Amino acid sequence: MPNALQTMPPPAPNTDQPSLSQGMAQGNPLQQLGGPSPGPNAGPQQQQAPAPTHAQTVAALRHFDAIGKQLESALKDPDLGKSSIKQKVIDGMTTLVASRVVPPSDAVGQLAEFPEKPFEQKQWLLQHLQHIMQARNAVLVHHGIAYAGGGPEPTPHPDDHMADISGMMSAHYGGGRG
Repeated sequence: MPNALQTMPPPAPNTDQPSLSQGMAQGNPLQQLGGPSPGPNAGPQQQQAPAPTHAQTVAALRHFDAIGKQLESALKDPDLGKSSIKQKVIDGMTTLVASRVVPPSDAVGQLAEFPEKPFEQKQWLLQHLQHIMQARNAVLVHHGIAYAGGGPEPTPHPDDHMADISGMMSAHYGGGRG
């Protein structure tokens, strides 16, 4: 399902939080991110992808937080599952575009895929929130493996968000846009 949320890395199953991985394929997040294989009988090891920089990791966390807040807001709507909340989702996406978290082209594609049926809207929102949580965890694990013990880094500027996300996706996760 291509969408604005898929501009981030594919989610790695998180074995530390069962609620995030229920119903999904289980696996080792370190191996999914190109880290060490858990044992000699675990199968072939993937080629290690480079870790995102500190600025890219911070941008990814800001990205996930902003999108997650919009999804959670929509999920708290008392009409969710009973009547259409498409306008609320459009308003949330507009906020993300205005704050330069999501490019306009991705927002249009995302909104075009938003279901019309209220029950499907709820499922769509839950699925995307889970994807955001898993992607956030994958980026944190990947960054933590590469920079463990490296000390504090300066906080990147929020105005560089789109450039940092785009750079992270093209350099580290094989995506082209951010």
